[in-house]
Amino acid sequence: MEEEKQLVLRLQAQDLSCTVCISRYVHPCTIPCGHTFCKGCIEKYWDENTKWNCPVCQKSFKERPELNKNTDLSNLLEALQTQDSRAHEHCPSCNGAEALRLCLPCGAPLCQDHLLLHQDPTGRQRHLLVSLPTTPWPCRQHSMGLEYFCVHHSTPLCSTCATQHDECQPVPLMELYKTKRANIEKMINHIEQRITSKEHAIRSQQDAYREIQIVICDIKDNLTRDFREMRDYLEKQERAAFWRMKQEQDGAQREMSRLVENLIAEHNDMKKRKMELEEQLENDWISMLMNVGPEVTFTSPSVSQSPYTFDENRIVDTTDAVTQMKRSLLSHVMLEDAPCPPKQVLEDLVLFPGSAQPQEPEANASLPVKAPSRLLQWATVVSFDPGTVSCRLSLSPDFKTVTVADKNYSYPKNERRFTSCQALCSEGFFTGCIYWEVNTADSDRWGIGVAASEIAKHQQLGDNDLSWCVKWNKERLSAWHKSAETLIPLPRPSVVGVLLDCNEKLVSFYSVSPDTEILIHTFKIHFQTQIFPAVWLFGLTKGKSLTIQDIK
Repeated sequence: MEEEKQLVLRLQAQDLSCTVCISRYVHPCTIPCGHTFCKGCIEKYWDENTKWNCPVCQKSFKERPELNKNTDLSNLLEALQTQDSRAHEHCPSCNGAEALRLCLPCGAPLCQDHLLLHQDPTGRQRHLLVSLPTTPWPCRQHSMGLEYFCVHHSTPLCSTCATQHDECQPVPLMELYKTKRANIEKMINHIEQRITSKEHAIRSQQDAYREIQIVICDIKDNLTRDFREMRDYLEKQERAAFWRMKQEQDGAQREMSRLVENLIAEHNDMKKRKMELEEQLENDWISMLMNVGPEVTFTSPSVSQSPYTFDENRIVDTTDAVTQMKRSLLSHVMLEDAPCPPKQVLEDLVLFPGSAQPQEPEANASLPVKAPSRLLQWATVVSFDPGTVSCRLSLSPDFKTVTVADKNYSYPKNERRFTSCQALCSEGFFTGCIYWEVNTADSDRWGIGVAASEIAKHQQLGDNDLSWCVKWNKERLSAWHKSAETLIPLPRPSVVGVLLDCNEKLVSFYSVSPDTEILIHTFKIHFQTQIFPAVWLFGLTKGKSLTIQDIK
């Protein structure tokens, strides 16, 4: 029995808290399922719902249950409330390093066991808990509560110590605390209002920027269509002009061939006649004297035998039309004054506050430029090729995730299987526009890119002229090709989107988030066969993985 009297019951705050209001019980009542709530909380809960059920176990009741007072719990709460608040005076934990909070009205530090006695859920501030000071407690020896504060010495005082500071005119501690607290709360409210105002301004600017982006995207679509139509028109005109030149050339060739054939025939006849005359002159001179033999006649050349002359007037209208189109195109000087970036820079260099700092066009500056639907229209299903996955990587059953293992797997021999922790996708591309995304959340050292089919199994992504990629390593993002690194001033992307434009021979990498895509880098690529999506996990940390996201 003596041991039971000395037993200290350790309770946590949640042990005496209602699961509805997350505060200490007020008039605790138990419902038929055995769970206990504040009387007001459970009545309000049932009033707001169409059926009567338990908020914890969700057990339903046909009729509204009668609320019965939890007598034992009520007695325990009353005992805690009426317990002497000075029970901590002889507690070694309260007077030692285990003290957690300080009750200002009582002037006493409190440990975990006695902290519950000074918590006041009613809000009447009979006890006011604050953080412990870093300096030693000045009035511990008096065993008295702190009632005053010496502004001159910046120290709290008990009533006995206050007599030693009469010249300093100490002020009541609680009044000073409440005054200072009210001033700080006013400052906090003012700052909160300013924060709300700034957040509203930021949202307004973001909405305005989104509207600008929508307008710009529409204009870019129209410009793209117009320029494509003009390119198609010029290509057709070019084909038509060269076709007309070919027609003229073929006609001239046919006419000149006919004339040359006639001239060759006449030439042969004249040579034959010459030989006959020479033969007569040499061997039949009697006939020549007797004028017996064919007479020699000469005819003037016919009109058909005249040489062919090329008439430029027949194609001058074509050259004039082409010259006029050229002059019309070159006469538009509106765009000539604007700088023209390299062809591979496809994005506008306009940054919204909070994005990366602007860079020169050659640096492939990063910015949010495209709405998600702009990239998803080229979404393509890709998966890893089991024949290229390194023996140090495990492959998921759906071929979408590669994970670093703690051992080497005995995969079938394949001349394309990488020796380092790399993998290609099964799908290769040669034409068209393709987009896919890779989730990097489960890896802190990775490379994501594309590689030509000629890449060797011992070559690493980005370290040769057959691959292009972006890497995250040692808290920095960079782009790699032919072992040349380009640093990118952006945070680590959780999802990397890759846009491969085989027609323009461009590959662009994006940092993808739910509301925007930020361009990381764009490469001008060259390839002769096919281009394959590729990934690289370096660092060999077990369990790290990369996953191809299903965005189709």
